Amino acid sequence: MSRIVAGRFDRSIDADAALDALKREGFSRQEVDAFYVSPPGQNALTPLGGDAPHSSEGSRKAGMGAAVGAAVGLAAGLIIGSLIGAHAVLLACGLGALVGAFAGAMATVRGGRRGLASVEHPVEGRGGRMIAICVDRSGTEASAVNILRSYNAREVGRAEGVWRDGSWRDFDPRQPLATV
Repeated sequence: MSRIVAGRFDRSIDADAALDALKREGFSRQEVDAFYVSPPGQNALTPLGGDAPHSSEGSRKAGMGAAVGAAVGLAAGLIIGSLIGAHAVLLACGLGALVGAFAGAMATVRGGRRGLASVEHPVEGRGGRMIAICVDRSGTEASAVNILRSYNAREVGRAEGVWRDGSWRDFDPRQPLATV
């Protein structure tokens, strides 16, 4: 396992400047990897897409919210449809259930909290351009951290992983970096 320091960038211009600074500081191409991390839920890590087999921590209760919303919407549709006329009941019930399910799911979705995260319900960091540096060479970790921070990297942290052919091979966007 290699020691890796990484940071995410909001702006490509900052990431490009950091890459130039790393090159000037003496880091080789084999020690630096730059790649894009998709926003949470868009990394296609499961067979059906998404990042977690079930749901993220922030959407854990969305299914129940959708069911309750659908039931309330169905009841409202039944009442409204019966006031309009017998021919409109089915349409009003269907529309009410659809709108209610959507509203119920959206009302229960929230930002995930790291303290409640688990493997089944992860909390992912934001997407963006990432630069990872292999710092196995003695004395390179502090220099890499300083460069990343000086060029506005956010979530600068360290990890251990498989580094081969100038690339972080086992990167998982769901795993948070250890704070530096």
